[in-house]
Amino acid sequence: MFWIITTVVLLLILFIFLYDFFPAFKNWLGRIKIGSLTDKKEWEHKTKLIVVEWLRKGAPKVPANENKRLKLIDDIKNANKRTQIDCWQDAALLKAATAIGGKDMQENVSKFLSKYIDPSNGKWNSRPQEARIDFAMLAYEILCCPYVDNAAVKPAMDYTAERLKAMYESHGSIPYNEHSADIRFVDTVGMVCPFLIKYAKEYDSPEYIKIAINQIKEYSKLGVHNDLKLPAHCFNTDNGAPLGIFGWARGCAWWALGLADSLYTLMEIDGHNSDKVFLLKTTLEAVYSIQKYVKSDGTVQRMLTVNSAEDSSAAAMLAYCFASVGKLIDDKSLLTSADKILGHLMTRTRRSGIIDFSQGDTRGIGFYSDSLCVMPAAQGFAVAAYKR
Repeated sequence: MFWIITTVVLLLILFIFLYDFFPAFKNWLGRIKIGSLTDKKEWEHKTKLIVVEWLRKGAPKVPANENKRLKLIDDIKNANKRTQIDCWQDAALLKAATAIGGKDMQENVSKFLSKYIDPSNGKWNSRPQEARIDFAMLAYEILCCPYVDNAAVKPAMDYTAERLKAMYESHGSIPYNEHSADIRFVDTVGMVCPFLIKYAKEYDSPEYIKIAINQIKEYSKLGVHNDLKLPAHCFNTDNGAPLGIFGWARGCAWWALGLADSLYTLMEIDGHNSDKVFLLKTTLEAVYSIQKYVKSDGTVQRMLTVNSAEDSSAAAMLAYCFASVGKLIDDKSLLTSADKILGHLMTRTRRSGIIDFSQGDTRGIGFYSDSLCVMPAAQGFAVAAYKR
């Protein structure tokens, strides 16, 4: 009996060790010959195939924490749980799918969306809870997708818009979640404002444009550095204090994304000229300010204002924003910056077509990830940027 128990314990210890070791080994293996896709057409083809694969089979999960020991315990605790980060990652993949287009994509998108929306009634399969404002980003991409009947998904869109409106009316602007109702994160601008304007356009509800513009105006006033014009991670609405750091790359990307996609959508709506002027001015101020910090080789650092490690997720998001705004106003300098960033991302693409070296998930205000990992959003934004 003693030897049986000892053997079981040793096997259990070995299993736990291998469970911790295998992801690191798989990561190392995947990075062999990274950057070998030097032909743009080949790079586009392989990165696109990864987007399609993840749409069909589901994207890899981004670790909720950076614990590298006894990961089995964390995974058991989090089994069958979808985290907030899953949703905006999927939204970026849908953005790429829309950019790729083609008849073959329709089936992939339909299957992908069935995870979220019941095709029989157009409602969310699982209604977003109070902390899930990232569903608005997915809702925006759903409304932008040419394979979606916007009338058919109106119940889900109505629920999302009404929930955001209720949060706006309760707090004066939309918080990232109800548990931190006095904090405004820059992520929220990127996640909710484009949806609110798109919803207003698709369902003739102009009052939602006001909510989006006010959200942007508030952040522009209290969350953006007066001189650098770079956003802080967040700010406190009670005292106006900026929190986190100014110039966190992914935060800058969220700011630029919210502005660029909101502007793109608002320009498709008649009227609202004063809002268009404000949004255009704010967008150009943001993208030109951020553009200064893109390195000559296309590298985007995690912290724009100091020497730091790179971040492929922020780089891909900014490439998309530069390409979008550059195309909208016919600015070759922005298109050139987008091209430089994509050129650098090619050097950070695995031979399989997976873009690597994204900063991991943020752990809280002032606590930024040290990890460099695969993030589906980087894949989606990079492909969308290239197509645009």
